[in-house]
Amino acid sequence: MSKTSSLLDLLCAHRPQMKVALGVLIACALLLGLSALFVSPGDDAWFILVIDGVLVVGGIGFFSVAYWYCTKRAMNES
Repeated sequence: MSKTSSLLDLLCAHRPQMKVALGVLIACALLLGLSALFVSPGDDAWFILVIDGVLVVGGIGFFSVAYWYCTKRAMNES
């Protein structure tokens, strides 16, 4: 078994926890959007807001693709 296949098996073993992670990240995105209403460019918190936005969007993207792939892989195996 290749390293990539082992890594994907390990990732897909945690598919139920991906739903929880996606829920938490979506809640973070909603709170981030709310805080964006009160922070304007040039404020001290703007840089933190941008970094937080990149991390939240990246996390949502990663977990969405991973969940989709693992679901597709589970359907093909059965």
